[in-house]
Amino acid sequence: YKEMLRKISRSVNNGFMNRSVGKMSTVLENTIRITFVDREGNRATVPARVGKTLLETAQLHKVDLEGPCGGGGGFPDVQRTAAWNETTYGEGPNCFICHVQIPSTFNHLLPRMTDHEIDGLKRSWEEEYSRTSRLACQITLEKKHEGLVVFVPDAPPVDMM
Repeated sequence: YKEMLRKISRSVNNGFMNRSVGKMSTVLENTIRITFVDREGNRATVPARVGKTLLETAQLHKVDLEGPCGGGGGFPDVQRTAAWNETTYGEGPNCFICHVQIPSTFNHLLPRMTDHEIDGLKRSWEEEYSRTSRLACQITLEKKHEGLVVFVPDAPPVDMM
């Protein structure tokens, strides 16, 4: 009886392990490379985990980018279809400090900006705001972001912080 249980246990574990290992992804498969560029042109190409935000990645690698609200709980609007933008009444970003600029060649890879994000960036960054401005807390990294280049402008005026 004990020998039979051992054989069953071995065959179940072997089958489970073989199936599991085949489906598990590795850290390498979930890692992309992002390049941060500061105002002086210094470049830092760093590994980034898929599923983390651009802000989390910058902070992990000691890039000088602040984000005290941490994204504030997600988007207040969710794009459900091309024609339907649902207001979810989420808190959304509220400090607008994690301003970055991403070249327009990457626009097709980025999520649509909400009106809340655009208004906040325009109010907070005034002359620094451009059509390439984004909030790093609102961009969740995916495999398609491999090679993304992110410009980190100067910090906002001290009276904003």
